[in-house]
Amino acid sequence: MPEYDDDWDVPEDRDDPEYEENTPEGGKKKKKLTWKTVLLALVVFAIVGSLVQVVARGGFGGALNTTGTGGGGAPKKEHPRHEQEIRPPKQPKTIRLGNQRVPQASGPIIVINPGLVTPGGSAAVEGGGFDKKATVDILLKARKSDTKGRAIGSVRSDRFGSIYARFTMPETTGNRPAVLVAQQRGSSKTAEAQVVTGGAVGTAKINKMVGRPGDVVTVTARGFRPGEAIDVFWGRTTGTPVTTLHTDSSGSVGQAAIKVGVAPTGSSTLVLVGKRSKTTATAPFQMLAMYPSMKSKPYALKAGQRITLSANKFAPGERVLVYINSTGGLPAFTAQANGMGQIRDVAFNVPFGLKGRQTLMAIGDQSRAVVRSGFTVLPYTPSAEPSAFGGRAGTTLSFYVAGFAPGETVNAYAGSGSKGQRKIGTFQVDSRGKASAVGSYKITPADESGVSFQLIGQKSGGVAKASINMSSGHGQGD
Repeated sequence: MPEYDDDWDVPEDRDDPEYEENTPEGGKKKKKLTWKTVLLALVVFAIVGSLVQVVARGGFGGALNTTGTGGGGAPKKEHPRHEQEIRPPKQPKTIRLGNQRVPQASGPIIVINPGLVTPGGSAAVEGGGFDKKATVDILLKARKSDTKGRAIGSVRSDRFGSIYARFTMPETTGNRPAVLVAQQRGSSKTAEAQVVTGGAVGTAKINKMVGRPGDVVTVTARGFRPGEAIDVFWGRTTGTPVTTLHTDSSGSVGQAAIKVGVAPTGSSTLVLVGKRSKTTATAPFQMLAMYPSMKSKPYALKAGQRITLSANKFAPGERVLVYINSTGGLPAFTAQANGMGQIRDVAFNVPFGLKGRQTLMAIGDQSRAVVRSGFTVLPYTPSAEPSAFGGRAGTTLSFYVAGFAPGETVNAYAGSGSKGQRKIGTFQVDSRGKASAVGSYKITPADESGVSFQLIGQKSGGVAKASINMSSGHGQGD
């Protein structure tokens, strides 16, 4: 029987160790396990073991599933040591800060809100990590290297070891940075926070928080450069300042009296701007509405005559626009209020063409304050008399007139009714609205039954009537 070498090659599809091969004699021979097969198995087991260790230590960025149960199955726990290695680390302890819990890095912690505090301004300090029901002193250091700070208050922690307190930044700190320290009394527990003072931000205070333009208020300010000029604005930071103040040797302004400027009604702001340092200080102010008053005299007059206006309670020095009946277009005239917001005895001539009741409206150019008044325009009622009360044909007549507008031109007409009017002349009255022996009319034979006349002022529209009754030899004037 032929012999077979133990090292014969096994086909690729016959790698089962229990695979039986047919012998040349038709019998079956069981495949033997050679040293090569054993070596290969050892290498495979070594590789698999290394992969399991890598996965157990968190390698490859996640857990590797080696159970063959799919992505949703949990890996089988093979050893308690593996379970210990993949256990997540313990979370750090937390402290209560306000309404939230935050990780406690090392010891107490404090924060300042708002982060920008102006000298003289108010802010809150919140903290945690202190002992419960402990007294915590609040100190302010001019610099972090200071061994002792300035005490500005104290607070008692709650049952969670948290603190909350408000403090006022001393005005003497100016614009220099500072350090706020929370020190638990009788303990080494302490926390610090940097105080940001805002650099070029000063402080300003007003003795009265409510007023109208023109009122006098007292202003104090700090945080500017020594001897610096400060521009004062109301409700804005540009344009022409209402006044200019000057600081003393400490960069402060004490008890300066200024007038409230013009600003929109409602919540407004006093703004101080240093000319050199550009330091800005603001103070809130409630601007009240203005209610000016106005009167005119006389109450009734004719067109062309002068009317006088007086008003008060406008903004000091503002221009006042005066309209008649309508605020559209250009004003009838303008007036300038004095330093007290008053307009004194401003006169103007009533325009021709107005009749009856008229409305005057005065509007502040800056404050937009409005006041109304009125007057009545009376009609012109002139009179005329002929120079002769009667006469025959060929007689020449002239007229004596009064009551027209000063210096106006008058047109004279003869005839009326079915005969129609015909212009017989034009003349001008004097500054009193009068004229004597003006106009010329020659009586015609057609006028022997009588003739009527109308004299009409070109500006005033006033009409004077006269007539002659030839049958009685007398004339009459209206």
